[in-house]
Amino acid sequence: MSLTVLIGAMTGEVATVTFDRCTWRDGAVLLLLGNAYAAVGSLNIVVTGNTFRDALLSPEGGFPPHTNITISGNRFTVTRLVSRSGLVLDSPSCVAMNGLAISNNSAVVLSGNVFQTVTASSSTIHIVGSALRVSWHSVFAVMGNAFHMAGGNTTLIYLEGSSHSSSLSVLNNSAVVIRGNVVTSPVQCFIFFIGSYVWSLCRRLCFGATTCREAWLCLFQATLPTSTTTPGCS
Repeated sequence: MSLTVLIGAMTGEVATVTFDRCTWRDGAVLLLLGNAYAAVGSLNIVVTGNTFRDALLSPEGGFPPHTNITISGNRFTVTRLVSRSGLVLDSPSCVAMNGLAISNNSAVVLSGNVFQTVTASSSTIHIVGSALRVSWHSVFAVMGNAFHMAGGNTTLIYLEGSSHSSSLSVLNNSAVVIRGNVVTSPVQCFIFFIGSYVWSLCRRLCFGATTCREAWLCLFQATLPTSTTTPGCS
């Protein structure tokens, strides 16, 4: 089963979509298909109290200004690779998409979720083939989640990007925040980058207050452009 929410079909001053205490299983896919040009004043998407068992959540594409996506209090369990048309994955993942872009006072927040994988070489959040783009006073946050990962070669956040674009772009007073998470088993990487990444104009990558059973590792698989500086967290 696959359910697609077409953001481009929405109109009006305010649009709200809520998935509350739903169960997704056995290859089901919930695709939130963004459209940055949707004729909606503000957009609120809430996914809360859901159970995803061998199912996939995909918030994908560009979203219009004033979008708030809240993914909280859900339980994700993955025992195998879940396929989705148009998305090429080579390993199991809980949340996966072909790029994600938010801008103009928008936010995507994953908080209070439980992620569990029982296969090696898996990930919890995987962005394939394009970048995570956060710009113009926007925030992407992963906070207060619990990660139970099987095997030692798993990756929590996998930003794949492409050979032609950056895997992470944070611009214009925006931030990526990763705080207050708990990792109960050894992992190979907490964040894994492929491709370049771009920072500009009061940008921040905040990483802290995350508890791991054993040391985590961040791998940066590219060289920063000489015109940028490494961000800090204050």
